[in-house]
Amino acid sequence: MVFVVGGAYQGKTEYVRENFGEEYRIIPDYQLVVRRQLQEGLEPLEQWRVYSQELEDKVVIISQDLGSGLVPMDPFERMYREQLGRVNCLIAKDSCEVIRVVCGVGTKIK
Repeated sequence: MVFVVGGAYQGKTEYVRENFGEEYRIIPDYQLVVRRQLQEGLEPLEQWRVYSQELEDKVVIISQDLGSGLVPMDPFERMYREQLGRVNCLIAKDSCEVIRVVCGVGTKIK
């Protein structure tokens, strides 16, 4: 499993398309999955633990990094930011390779 992370509009999806072949299954915008889980009252960390058991090796997960910047005033947005950070950490831990994309340039960090 490969995890690609970076800020909004930093070229993550384009990077994945250019660097991973068709044999890889791409799961884009995982941050939206976490948001939906929270809105439905689910626990994103537990949901990831279950979901990750079903994933094959040739998968690329793309997620935003929301940890840099201003802390939102809205309680739900703060919780979402925290939970996404925790889920991203768990995905990175479970991944064979982690790539951070900034300005369209990917840097392998694991």
